[in-house]
Amino acid sequence: MKKQPLGQNYLINESIALDIIQQAGVSSDQPVLEIGPGKGILTAILLEQAESLTAIEIDPKLCSALKDRFGKNEKFQLIEADALKYDYGALGNGYQVVSNLPYYAATHILKRLIHYRKHISHMTVMLQKEVVDRLTAIPGTRDYGSLSVFIQFHCQVERLLEVGKESFSPPPKIDSSVVKLTPLLQPKVQVDNLKTFFTVVNASFLHKRKMLKNNLKGWGNLFQKQNGKIELAGIDLSRRGETLSLEDFATLSNFIHSCND
Repeated sequence: MKKQPLGQNYLINESIALDIIQQAGVSSDQPVLEIGPGKGILTAILLEQAESLTAIEIDPKLCSALKDRFGKNEKFQLIEADALKYDYGALGNGYQVVSNLPYYAATHILKRLIHYRKHISHMTVMLQKEVVDRLTAIPGTRDYGSLSVFIQFHCQVERLLEVGKESFSPPPKIDSSVVKLTPLLQPKVQVDNLKTFFTVVNASFLHKRKMLKNNLKGWGNLFQKQNGKIELAGIDLSRRGETLSLEDFATLSNFIHSCND
């Protein structure tokens, strides 16, 4: 059976590439990491502007082509590896990420990068528009979910520009967006236990159309009845998870953690 290629749509619009790098704030005194350089349209411009460039690519054929094109440039380092498994701490501290992330694994790569956020100054990445819609969503909107909370808890999020499918080869079926994520030195809300916080967040969105009293029934022994309403930590459990802010999730998780401590 013929092996299926890794799915990636290659950016071919140089003006978009220039715009991404300009808005990322790439400078000659900071190293840059590019994940999934593909055929090198961002790579070529980054090498002109960055202090140094490390590129991570898993496809052997693309690696060979990248070595042929950029291998003699002293600022260029190519790592043939799986971005989902790579130890980003090995690159040191203070680098920024500029990438057109492979769409088939984009959210998983983002989560791994955030795990190593202490090493990264900021990330400017191109993703499917629908993913960026989720990253930037606010409470009470359709796209708001556990990914929104996870990203916004750890990062300042700024949507930069929209990119049409005609800027890629082969053209994807969807449009793309560029977003800048700046890791926060301290989260926006005080959380006593991260594991409890994200357990509560994930449970709240497990069934998006269900009320919190159903999604959080694992903590039913902590429910209280006030004025005919079922509450937990003062939050009305007839609400849905999509209506809760980061502050609300922190209130819930801190209360649950204090009761189980």
